[in-house]
Amino acid sequence: MEHNPYDPWVRADLTANEKTVLEFMRDCMHGDDLTLIDRSVAEDYIQHTPGIAQGREGLRRYILQVARKRPNRKQWRPVQIFASGDMVILHKLIATHAIADFIRFNEQGQMAEHWDVVAPLPEPDYDPMRRSSENLQRFDAVFRIDPGNG
Repeated sequence: MEHNPYDPWVRADLTANEKTVLEFMRDCMHGDDLTLIDRSVAEDYIQHTPGIAQGREGLRRYILQVARKRPNRKQWRPVQIFASGDMVILHKLIATHAIADFIRFNEQGQMAEHWDVVAPLPEPDYDPMRRSSENLQRFDAVFRIDPGNG
């Protein structure tokens, strides 16, 4: 793995909201501490990920019925985290996918709203810090480009 100068685990300048997201991901989403749902998630939590219900209970059901059953669920790595105002963006890797979580916080410092973008890893042993080399053919399949249609 390439060195990650943005590694959230070693940064000393994280905001309270960034720390909340990292703790929640480590200890609840990829861990075993469901008590963080009641502390870190707003009661009226708004979920935008298709298939997951609203509120704390919708998130709790997702974690118990899906997240906890994923193979290698405890193996994850935060790559970068950004905060601006009441929003935090976490870029992370799990065994098979890259995920960007977008989380809005309420005035009580609780996660109040969530969106995400999930993509399969583009290659085996994917390292987001490794510089890429040009291979535009890779995009033919990604975007279903017809190479003969110039």
